Amino acid sequence: MQAFVKGALAAIGLVSCITSAAHAETLKWGDWMAQGSTEHAKTAEWLSNEISRRSGGKHKLQMLWGGTVVTVGEVPTAVENGVIDMGALVTPYFPDQFPINNALPFFWPQPKSQKQLGELMLSWHEKYKAFSDELDKYNLKLVSVRPLASYGIICTTPVRTLADFKGKRIRSYGIALPAMLEALGAVPVSMADVDAYEALSNGVLDCSPADPGIARGFKYEEKAKYFIDVPMGASWGHILVINKDKYAALPDDLKKIIDDMKHDYLNEYLKVYDQAVNEVREGWKKNGNVEIIQFPAEEFLNATLKNPRVQAVRDSWIPRAVAAGLPEDQARQVVNDINN
Repeated sequence: MQAFVKGALAAIGLVSCITSAAHAETLKWGDWMAQGSTEHAKTAEWLSNEISRRSGGKHKLQMLWGGTVVTVGEVPTAVENGVIDMGALVTPYFPDQFPINNALPFFWPQPKSQKQLGELMLSWHEKYKAFSDELDKYNLKLVSVRPLASYGIICTTPVRTLADFKGKRIRSYGIALPAMLEALGAVPVSMADVDAYEALSNGVLDCSPADPGIARGFKYEEKAKYFIDVPMGASWGHILVINKDKYAALPDDLKKIIDDMKHDYLNEYLKVYDQAVNEVREGWKKNGNVEIIQFPAEEFLNATLKNPRVQAVRDSWIPRAVAAGLPEDQARQVVNDINN
């Protein structure tokens, strides 16, 4: 009898271990950035470490860096189809695929802070079902958000007046940014951030929009020595997404960890980003390797916000969002949130 009890207990222990192992998950994160290259990459690694820490090492997030699995343009499709489980959707690169979640990129320049924009996007996802429904169409679920810091324009030659922008070839993407650059007299060149270093090196680009953290992370500062401090303001960047089917199949403890990341990740990201921007600016001032040019704010805003095409882009978001399924009253409230 004693032998039987011992055997039964051993069997129970074995089943318990098997069950525990079966519920351990290793999720795959695909990233086009190199490990540690930017605050985006650093906080993605923080996310990986937090999942492991909060689960007591039970669950892991495997980091696939440097475009080894996906390029920036492939992330949403790769997550949708399960090639990777999680990744960062660069929303402004897909204005037609995700018109509702592209609310903020239609309103540039604008005065709100990086923190305000992050909180706005999370609040819209909580209040207006159409925001998450749009991701649902592609089997995606929001994990958290990455609003962009206040951008300037980093250039290979100085830009001190509006006339200096004329003819400058500046990296662009989305819909609002090309209109804004054309209003300045510049020539927008559609290009992803990871390709700008080479383009600045060989003269394909004269400038790229960037915040100081991006300029350091992608090494733009090695080729472009003038940071034009214009009042573009913060804008929209990335939505961290997980494959919706994969999320539904996760054990409850991992679901809770991921759900808790919605605000926790944003807070960590904002903290890291603020520190990086301050450090880079101070470094530029101290070392003199990049000149920060304070561009006349009123001149910049008059040239952009009063431009008919810039206004037409801003006006175009509501009909786009309504056509994609956002009720008009909610779309108007979103615009009111942005403008006030």
